[in-house]
Amino acid sequence: MKGTITINQLARIFDISHHQIRYYEEKGLLFPSYVDKNKYRKYALKEIYQLAQILMLRNLNISINQIKDIFKTYQKREYLNLLKEKSNEIIDEIKRLTEIQKSIEYHMNNLTKEKIDSTKYVENIHLKKIITLRADENLTAKDVYEMKLSTLLLGNDIFYVFEEDTYHLCIKTDGNTDFVMKEGLYKSLYIHGGTDEEFEERLLTIIAKENFPIYAIEYSNEIFISGDILELEILMPAKGDEDDN
Repeated sequence: MKGTITINQLARIFDISHHQIRYYEEKGLLFPSYVDKNKYRKYALKEIYQLAQILMLRNLNISINQIKDIFKTYQKREYLNLLKEKSNEIIDEIKRLTEIQKSIEYHMNNLTKEKIDSTKYVENIHLKKIITLRADENLTAKDVYEMKLSTLLLGNDIFYVFEEDTYHLCIKTDGNTDFVMKEGLYKSLYIHGGTDEEFEERLLTIIAKENFPIYAIEYSNEIFISGDILELEILMPAKGDEDDN
């Protein structure tokens, strides 16, 4: 038939293999316009459009069986509803991936920027307490498991509120508030430690010299697990603001 193409030519149009086309034939989704006397499959314009639709639907993660159903039984309204549903799913996925991209860029920025001690202005931060520990206690994996803390710890900046004999793990909140980190100037310094012991020693040294409360922040987008890197930003009311905090 004049104007038809071979299976290899059809495959080249969509940059796929002829095996993929044969697979769709085996599943009953696509058939050649006709087979010539030499047993060569020939495809017309109709099959080009049909294959384009199959590939689009497969890109939408629609199963072979459902595509067969679409071709055999779907009316226009049903097909439009399906496409609308898939479009909404894609919009949601784009939003999710956009948030992931923002998180990656923020993470990269914070991992590469220089951390220096400084004085910074902080607006009111409302904090919700997750768990309170004694000054000589450390958060353990068992605590995370028993209190189901994973959903709170992952993806949230963790605020440590140090008091004389205890410290509290907190996250930001718009609801019920346990602590308010009041607006004002804070001394900001970063502490690093090659080991847990070195890190804790540096932290305790700072706490011993300062008035309470002292705040520390573990930024969720700055976590870098390499086995030897720990980092916190310590925030303490700057002189002149201490009485207000």
